[in-house]
Amino acid sequence: MDLVIHFVARIVVPLFFIGMAGSAIVIAVSFVEDLKELLEEED
Repeated sequence: MDLVIHFVARIVVPLFFIGMAGSAIVIAVSFVEDLKELLEEED
């Protein structure tokens, strides 16, 4: 059972960090788009 736990951990840990990186990219893109919208001149 210990072997299975270590195998799953080796898969889940990199997926966690890939997900964190993806979330950071989404936050950065959303921030830039919102900033553009706030600074845009209205007609």
